[in-house]
Amino acid sequence: MSLRSASRVARESGPAPMSPADPGLIGLLGFVIATLTAQLAHLGVQNESAVFWVGAVFGGVVQVTAGMLSYFIGDDFHFMVYNAFGWYWICMPGFLLGGELGFFEVSGPARPLFAMVFAILAFGFMFAGALHNTVLPLTLLCVSIGLGLESIGYFASSDALGVIGAWFLLAASALAAYMLVEKFYWRTMQRRIVPLGPPWLTAATRDPVDPES
Repeated sequence: MSLRSASRVARESGPAPMSPADPGLIGLLGFVIATLTAQLAHLGVQNESAVFWVGAVFGGVVQVTAGMLSYFIGDDFHFMVYNAFGWYWICMPGFLLGGELGFFEVSGPARPLFAMVFAILAFGFMFAGALHNTVLPLTLLCVSIGLGLESIGYFASSDALGVIGAWFLLAASALAAYMLVEKFYWRTMQRRIVPLGPPWLTAATRDPVDPES
C-alpha cells in the first residue's frame, strides 16, 4: 500500500475511540491518603484536624467520584465499594465537626458501632474481591479486621486493641498503594511493575475485561 493510500484509509477510518480512564486510580489514591492520615492520628502522631479535611476530600469526595464513574463503565464491584467507603469518609468528618461545634454531636457507642458496620461490609466485599487477585481481598480483610478491632477496643476499653486495629488499617493503606502502583503503570505504560497474585476464587463466567487483574 502506498503512503497516499494509507493516509486516505486513516482519514476514512477516523480517530480511534477514546478509552475511558480507570476510576480505580483516584479511588485507590483517596483511600490510601485518607486511611494513612486517620490512623496516624489514631496512633497519636498527629491531631485530628488533618483527618477532617483529608478525610472529607480524599476519603469522601474522591472515593464517591470514583464510585460514580465506575457506574458508567459497568463496574458493579467498585461502584459499590468506593461509594460505601466514600460516604463513610464523608460521615466521619461530620462526626468530628459535630463534636467540635456541639451540633448534632455523635457520642457514646454510635461511632464504634458505625465502624463495626463497615468492618462487616469490608468482610463481605472481600469475597467478591477474591475473584480479582490476591492483594485486593487481603486489603479488604485488613480493613475489616482493623475497623473491627478499633470498634471492639472502644467497647472493651482497650487501647491496645485500638492500636492493633490502626496497624491493620495502615497495612490496608500500604496494600492499596501497592495496587495503585501496579494499576498506574499498567494504564500509562502498559507495564506490569509488581505482581498482584492469582485470584482466590473463580467465577462461573469471567468478564474478559477485568480492571483489577
